[in-house]
Amino acid sequence: MTIKKLLTGLFLGLGIYVTASAVIPEPPNPLNNLNLTFEQRLEQRKQIDEQLLKVTPEERKAYWHKMHDQMKALSSEDRKLVHEKMKAQWQSMTPEQREKMKAERKAFFDGLTPDEQAEIRARRSKWENMSPEQKQNWHKQSS
Repeated sequence: MTIKKLLTGLFLGLGIYVTASAVIPEPPNPLNNLNLTFEQRLEQRKQIDEQLLKVTPEERKAYWHKMHDQMKALSSEDRKLVHEKMKAQWQSMTPEQREKMKAERKAFFDGLTPDEQAEIRARRSKWENMSPEQKQNWHKQSS
């Protein structure tokens, strides 16, 4: 009887683990995302954010590292193309679209743990206080 309970518990735990692991999305390919419309990108972002808010902070960090590694894996030309296209897309957005995007990012940020929020604020502050030369070197280091 105890072995049955043990095996049942083991399978139940394994099932929960597999289900929870499946919730973490794969980061979208940065080059493929360049061709999405604003609405498609916003919907994709909402879906990913919903999934990320359901997982642990460690799993979110792993997702962000994967996303960063995808960018690092691109050639410098492709990385430059992605950055330029993202900047052009942001500039071409209407004020309403920008507000939607900002609201979505804020809602996600508010769903993070206080430690994660503090870490993001610290990274943003560090970036904002860098000189243009330091930012260039940072881009070269992440290659």
